Amino acid sequence: MRPRPPYMENPDKYAIANEVLSSAIKVLQTAGFYEEEVLELFAEVLKKPPRTPLYLEKLQS
Repeated sequence: MRPRPPYMENPDKYAIANEVLSSAIKVLQTAGFYEEEVLELFAEVLKKPPRTPLYLEKLQS
């Protein structure tokens, strides 16, 4: 097996998280969600207990 490049041996978790979250925000906005609605969705995710499936409810707005 080929050796991995140095950046793949110890990836920057925060750089990855930043890219994933900013991409998610852009995708949701492209789908038609306003910034406030995206923040509501993220807040709903924060309330979710650990190790439970994520099922978002429709926004009340």
